[in-house]
Amino acid sequence: MRLNLTDLTSLYIQSLNSSDWEEYESSYPAFFRHYHLYWADESDDYALSTADSVARRVELVKSRLPVVEESLSEKGFADEVTVLLFLGKGTSNGHAFLDQERRQFVAWLAVESYNTPMQVDVFALHEILHALHYARSPNFYFRSAEEMRRIGRQVITEGLATFGTMLIGGVGELEALWADYVSPEFARRWYAQCRTREHEMLSKILAEWRTSPEDNPWFTMWDEDDVTRYRGGYYVGLKVMEEIARKRRLGLVDLLSLPAAELERIALETIAEMLG
Repeated sequence: MRLNLTDLTSLYIQSLNSSDWEEYESSYPAFFRHYHLYWADESDDYALSTADSVARRVELVKSRLPVVEESLSEKGFADEVTVLLFLGKGTSNGHAFLDQERRQFVAWLAVESYNTPMQVDVFALHEILHALHYARSPNFYFRSAEEMRRIGRQVITEGLATFGTMLIGGVGELEALWADYVSPEFARRWYAQCRTREHEMLSKILAEWRTSPEDNPWFTMWDEDDVTRYRGGYYVGLKVMEEIARKRRLGLVDLLSLPAAELERIALETIAEMLG
């Protein structure tokens, strides 16, 4: 496995000094068009305001990416993936996008969102798995806001990336879902509520599977007291992928490589089985 870095962070620092973001954004226009279309408004301010704060996070991310690379290699991945390091607007910690010109899926990491080694180890691996998944099964990628928000697509792709993070990173479910982004006490309470409401969540997601709500509560953080409005979709996705792997005896590479229509059919069948 080889991670090839594209690093825009020095240009970000230059733009901080000049208060002119044109050069920074023109350094990779295809990516910034994607970023502003799906992940942040052009009018939003960039998140970090000092060169020192940028440098600390860049150093942290770069120091841990070899660990992620080694973990993937040890599990038999021999791919080359471009990883984009940039500073964003604090609206997402990363994902993957299709660079049409390079004909590759690029994993992008918004450096401002990474504050601890565990967050890099877990969430950077998660985003790289999105790139690996889209490369193997490109019909899971989105080409419109409606496709991006479709509940079923997100349950599968986020669930698979979380499941893969658990297997490759050698972490438990809670760490794969949260790293150390929240306190252990909060994570345990959140997880306990997910377990208690699992049947309800599966039923609701099944009913909403083909919908694309603009305000999608399953994968965002709206109400920390209600898991259906606080990243509960990640839990459901993980549980569905675990069940598919167990019952169908499919490994991670198998799951990443299944055609979109086939994996979606299996996921829907599995949810129906889990509901009894």
